[in-house]
Amino acid sequence: MRLRKGPRIRESKHEIIEVGSPKTSMLQSYLLAYREFHEELVRLNKQRNYDCIILSHIISPFIPMLVRGRPLVFDYKDVYSESASAPFRFPTRTFVYWISRLFEEVLFRWGMTIIVPTPSVHAMLRNRFGVDSRVITNGANTELFKPLSSQKRTAVRTQLGIHEDDFCLAYVGSIENWLDLETVLSALESFHEAKLLLVGGTVRSRDYLDSILLACERKKLRERVVTTGFLSQAEAAQIVSASDAAIIPFRTDTRLSLVALPDKLFEYLATGVPVISTRLPDVAGLFSDFVHFYDNADDLVAIFRQLNTVKGARRLDLRQTDLMKQYDWKVLSRQYEQLLSALIRSR
Repeated sequence: MRLRKGPRIRESKHEIIEVGSPKTSMLQSYLLAYREFHEELVRLNKQRNYDCIILSHIISPFIPMLVRGRPLVFDYKDVYSESASAPFRFPTRTFVYWISRLFEEVLFRWGMTIIVPTPSVHAMLRNRFGVDSRVITNGANTELFKPLSSQKRTAVRTQLGIHEDDFCLAYVGSIENWLDLETVLSALESFHEAKLLLVGGTVRSRDYLDSILLACERKKLRERVVTTGFLSQAEAAQIVSASDAAIIPFRTDTRLSLVALPDKLFEYLATGVPVISTRLPDVAGLFSDFVHFYDNADDLVAIFRQLNTVKGARRLDLRQTDLMKQYDWKVLSRQYEQLLSALIRSR
């Protein structure tokens, strides 16, 4: 089950039962959906006699009581106390953080199986709650995110209005306040050959995106910063593959950045293009040989110049694409399937 999120539709091979209302704020939607969520869960559990229940959010600390007798897996894809509170301002942010933290504390006491996406989240849960977990990282669909032929690459760039002499920098994902696009804009001011493609949009609030667009107008960069909105994975993959580099401009002054290992890293690497990132601990720990790291706008300009100098002669880094075969979603899903099968057999 998930909260209703309005008109945005995501492909799925599973039945999705939505609760809540997309016309309310996220906090209101959670509160209004609370009773409906529990009633629906109890009904489904009785009707369908599931072999295993997978929890992917902290909406309720009471779920383990409702599904007793069945294996319960917490797919802990995010540090929810951090991410749930991030959109709000003080004092609401503090309230949401500690309520979410309480829910996490109660849930983890039930002794369920926990899956986490990064080594840092694994360490954090052990230190904070004294629980163990299994790491299954994020990954990429390597059938979509892959190198393009020279002819296809040129066609995609032409369609986007990107000239061969332009240095095309791509970002794919949500545009929210956990990003630091201000530093990227400062680098664009100094490096005039660069164009930035923002493939994605807002999920929670338009405030940050609107502030970035205003900054583009103020810095006279609007013609060099292109926003596409959300696209299909196939379209996003082609844009990344046709770019000269792809960037992960996460802020490094938040607790979320300490545990981040985003999907986009794997997708970027699978295309073979150079990857640029702020210094995220897990990214540096696992993929330091494949990523260009920056701390400020000057670092970013230096990376742009280095990559732009060699881009005509640059060949795809096949080490990247070969490595990403280990992180294809099909490979990762088999690890997940093996874990669930073992839990169900031991029931």
